[in-house]
Amino acid sequence: TDQKADLTSGHALLGWYGDGFTVAAGARIDDHSRFGSEVTFGANGAFDVVAGWRVRASYGEGFKVPSLYQLFSDFGNPGLAPERSKSYELGIEKADRNARLHFAATAFRRDSRNLIDFASCFSVSDALCDDGRFGFYVNTGKARAEGFEVELGARPTQHLHAQAAYSYVKAVNRTPGDANFGNDLARRPRHAVSVALDWTTPLAGLELGGDIRMVSGSFDNASNLTRLDGYALGAVRASLPVNDMFELFGRVENVTGEVYQTSAGYGTAGRSAYIGARARF
Repeated sequence: TDQKADLTSGHALLGWYGDGFTVAAGARIDDHSRFGSEVTFGANGAFDVVAGWRVRASYGEGFKVPSLYQLFSDFGNPGLAPERSKSYELGIEKADRNARLHFAATAFRRDSRNLIDFASCFSVSDALCDDGRFGFYVNTGKARAEGFEVELGARPTQHLHAQAAYSYVKAVNRTPGDANFGNDLARRPRHAVSVALDWTTPLAGLELGGDIRMVSGSFDNASNLTRLDGYALGAVRASLPVNDMFELFGRVENVTGEVYQTSAGYGTAGRSAYIGARARF
């Protein structure tokens, strides 16, 4: 059957941007026909500490209603509640991503209530699974995700750019009295590393590049009984300008044909190749 929801939103922002110091704050109101009204706030600031180095911090509140698909589809749960969150971030940065040397380190924490997640009927027992579905959307009462990210980029020459990033995220169920209290949230790997290298040849403007992404293992279910193995994916790409308007490009993803899963029971693409042309007018 057809379902409907209306959302009306408004946002106001006030900022001050000076030499070596910026600060901004804002408020947002969302009025949803099914879940009522919610006001959220956010603020961020940054200032230069020494030449080329900047400290930044931010605070934000989130309000996210379930989509009609999450509520009423074949995997839907009409009893879902909206997500609410508070997030904090503190970091330091050297230059920017276009500089010869760029460095950034960020620590963060996000506390969530009624986090919307997907539960597989292969790993849990629930009345919603009685109709033979594969899974359903569910709320996690309280959850916390915290960790840090480090990013490093370098341009040793005008033709060569290298970049690497590492992130650590510990996302756990913090619902008091819940059977899964203290467990990792489903499908949230703790470690991720990515490395990329791009080279523009001096002749003809040919661009060649590649990257590797490595992800640690995780759990497929809230009870942490079904394990998902970590994996590593590699990709290569190339582009060649024909003239100022046209460009040919191609890429190969998952070059090693890695067999992996991001959710138990769901397939992922093997080695995939793409070729195309791009026009700019």
